[in-house]
Amino acid sequence: MKLFAAIFLPEKIAGDVVREQKGVSGARWVSAERLHITLGFFGEVDADHAELLDQEIGTLRMGSFELNLEGGGHFGKTEPHAIWAGVSASKELTRLHQHCRHAARRAQVQMEARKYTPHVTMAYMKPRSPLERIIAFEQRLADWSTRPFLVDQFSLISSHPKKRGPNLYREEAVFPLLGEGVPT
Repeated sequence: MKLFAAIFLPEKIAGDVVREQKGVSGARWVSAERLHITLGFFGEVDADHAELLDQEIGTLRMGSFELNLEGGGHFGKTEPHAIWAGVSASKELTRLHQHCRHAARRAQVQMEARKYTPHVTMAYMKPRSPLERIIAFEQRLADWSTRPFLVDQFSLISSHPKKRGPNLYREEAVFPLLGEGVPT
């Protein structure tokens, strides 16, 4: 199964994002309940390694913290394939990402190697979507931000392909952020 660790957006913040999802032809907008900040993408993981990964991720002890979303951009320089909302800089978010990376290493799970860019994917783009509409959308989001929201848990999610529509997400484990302990 494909696995990733993520923070799902609170309902009100997801609503703020959904209200901005307009004005770009060729965009397949992500529904409110699927909006999330990926902490680590692990790809295909067999059941034994998934169990080890769950145990390793569960060793983290840290408290809750606040984040907010701000601005936006796109992935794919010459052929944009996704539009995203940015995430405010946060040492706690970086710590969560690093913990996921270390947990994957300890569980012998290969995690994607690309540089971590915290974001919320707002839309996936159809091929040859008009770049000028994407740029106009990003300019509109330049001064946009959400109110701060509390991050008090994150999840290990499995992704299952469907014949039509977006993949089915299933929350495999939830990790509360309740307090400090030995940093990982």
